[in-house]
Amino acid sequence: MERPVDRLERRLRVALAAVALVVLPLTVWGAGQAVYAHYTHARQVQLARLTPVGARLLTDARSAGDRPGAQSGFHALVRWSDRSGSHTGVAPVRAWLQKGAATTVWLDARGAVADAPEDRDFAATAGVAVGSAAALGGAAVAYGVRRAVGRSLDRRRMDQWDREWTRVEPDWVTRFGR
Repeated sequence: MERPVDRLERRLRVALAAVALVVLPLTVWGAGQAVYAHYTHARQVQLARLTPVGARLLTDARSAGDRPGAQSGFHALVRWSDRSGSHTGVAPVRAWLQKGAATTVWLDARGAVADAPEDRDFAATAGVAVGSAAALGGAAVAYGVRRAVGRSLDRRRMDQWDREWTRVEPDWVTRFGR
């Protein structure tokens, strides 16, 4: 005959299995999709506000990370031309580009140099990262719940066994002698 506490533990295992097989994948997908949609939209907004122009490096690309207050990444003095003429300015560029190399500079509505929009793959990478974190977090929570409830039920079983033994032991000892 199955004890009530054993039935409760079995039901808990079934519920956690259902969570692991149904709810957790949906949550992981939803979290990843939400982050992907957010960064895709942010990129579209950036692309709508910025204008790409071709430019040439006037200096080698250098890391600005060692100067206080400088933006991280690589920057170089570049020259570009647009409708209003030729311009020069410091712009973020790919690492290790040499003087004379061609690059793309992004300009804002005022014609000032701006940071390039996020790479196309950034949204997918962020979505996968958040989905993976949600999967690991969900699995850890389910495991933690299972362990905590299992320990609690084990404690209940041991207390019940202790009460039953306290009730039975006197008869046991007198029947079989000590």
